[in-house]
Amino acid sequence: MKEQLKYIEYIKKFAVCNKCHIWLGGSFLRGNATDFSDVDTSIYCDKSILPEFINGYGKPVFISFTSNPPGILIIIYEDGVAVDLDIIEKIDVTDDEYFHLEDIKKHEFTRNETVCKDLALRNDEAYQMSRLFHRSLIKYLAGKKEAGISVANEIVAFLDSDDSLKEENYKEKFALLLENYKNKYKMDSEYCNLLCDLVKQL
Repeated sequence: MKEQLKYIEYIKKFAVCNKCHIWLGGSFLRGNATDFSDVDTSIYCDKSILPEFINGYGKPVFISFTSNPPGILIIIYEDGVAVDLDIIEKIDVTDDEYFHLEDIKKHEFTRNETVCKDLALRNDEAYQMSRLFHRSLIKYLAGKKEAGISVANEIVAFLDSDDSLKEENYKEKFALLLENYKNKYKMDSEYCNLLCDLVKQL
């Protein structure tokens, strides 16, 4: 969890130095995060500084976005930190506090639904689907095995394979699933290396 805490310190300093509003959310706000938890974050700033914000912490090996709801960027860094970043277009905030330890849902806000596509490393369907490899692994490693298996089987369906994953074969089948995906679609080597490091922890 030390990497996530390092990231939280980074966003806190960035918020104050750049006078932009950043909210911490999710399990790190609630205090029940695990070593494999995503860092849920929301940012309200001039969109021109978003690349600086994203790359200022470290090298992203994966950047994608959600479609439902739109306006959330998915970032996975080289050190394993995974971030769900809400990019806020409008919000009813007027105070001079820039780093917020409160649920952003207490405010009326709208997301920027278009900027995510500009910030993503790729936006093709196969790349979007490849995010589920990481999602499956971190859920499984965090003890949410049923959820991790279910997510992995979404990839199985995408590849139109009959070789579904179960708890008793998860590690073996996951490695095969990853290999099958790489044989069919391009996967960035640094992202693949991160996934392989997580597989070793199973």
